[in-house]
Amino acid sequence: MVPFGKMTMAKYKSKGAIIAEQLLLKIESGEYPSGSRLPAERLISEQMGVSRPSVREAISALHIIGIVESRPGDGNYVAEHLDFGGLSYQLKNIFDESDSPYEILQARKAFEAGAVSLAIEEGSDRDIENIARIWNEKRALGRSGDFNSYTRMGNELHYTIAQASGNRIVISVVERLLDITDQPLWPRMRQLYLEKHPEQMQRSLDIHDRLVQAIQERNSYEAIKVIEEHFNLLIGQLYNANGMDA
Repeated sequence: MVPFGKMTMAKYKSKGAIIAEQLLLKIESGEYPSGSRLPAERLISEQMGVSRPSVREAISALHIIGIVESRPGDGNYVAEHLDFGGLSYQLKNIFDESDSPYEILQARKAFEAGAVSLAIEEGSDRDIENIARIWNEKRALGRSGDFNSYTRMGNELHYTIAQASGNRIVISVVERLLDITDQPLWPRMRQLYLEKHPEQMQRSLDIHDRLVQAIQERNSYEAIKVIEEHFNLLIGQLYNANGMDA
């Protein structure tokens, strides 16, 4: 196979979008025919001179539109019986509608640590009870293996924490960050990871248990520590070597 060339940046296009377009071109040209295995994400990253998070976002977009399929433990494969009509347009739409999940998680980590501290300081007992109630509902979804609903309900939990702060600016900013999180790439990347690594669900449940316990105890130091650990875990799962095709 012809190696991937170094990526040239294009105005108004994310790195993930450019990588995805190059992969699609190689698939459409027959260089990677239906049923063939794509190169490891590490190799694509090295050949193109881009970060592995950008490669992961590109391949996740190809998953969303059905071009690529994941085989746990065996990497990413070009899907069978592809119809290439309109795929470039679909791919463009995904990146037009999505910010980088990596940057979203970094922003949420920076901001929500302060939001949870303020919720503990300002929230009423009823606010704290509401946070615990929503977490109990979300935890039940996680334990049932309903990864899609579990991911969606995460937004409700984090928004409820922000509401407990009583600060309209905090609530507005967190709401905006959560709206961005609902863009196509993040939910799909999260769902794919949990489907590949269902055993990791327990780590997420444990962290949220500790977070809600710290909120109930009004322990700001512990809550900030745990919420930062939560976002570090998400970033690690989706982007670091342990969560990626080597």
